Amino acid sequence: MEITIRQAEGLPKQIELLAALAQQEGYQFIHWLIEEYQSGKNCFDQTGECLMLAYDQDQLVGCGGLNQQWGDTGVEDRIGRVRRFYVHPKYRQHGVGKQLLQALEKNARPFYSALCLNTEITGAVRFYQKNNYVYVESHPNYNYFKYLIA
Repeated sequence: MEITIRQAEGLPKQIELLAALAQQEGYQFIHWLIEEYQSGKNCFDQTGECLMLAYDQDQLVGCGGLNQQWGDTGVEDRIGRVRRFYVHPKYRQHGVGKQLLQALEKNARPFYSALCLNTEITGAVRFYQKNNYVYVESHPNYNYFKYLIA
């Protein structure tokens, strides 16, 4: 399996298939990605933002976005937020999520000193912890955090 990670230049039609799979698992966040993108609310087009897509040949098998999440204590806290991260169930445990997350982190480094995210999903929690994200108990906007090392 050869996975290609590309930055989105718009939403591919196949995103609907990922949204349907996510919904079957009880997750709405890919539908939210589509709604927010189409309405212009979040197109991952601000400075330091991107939407990355994972493909197995021509099949879309994953997506993950990066948004600004500036710090609460001042401008020096340059924090990015991992959002709308999803991998097709058949492609989990095969390194696709790791490749996708590494691509987001690589794009984030010039803009952010750290990344944050919010998840309660057990499998996702294990995935992020394996990728050095640390649980943050008391923050109101996110519950996982990772410093980026240049």
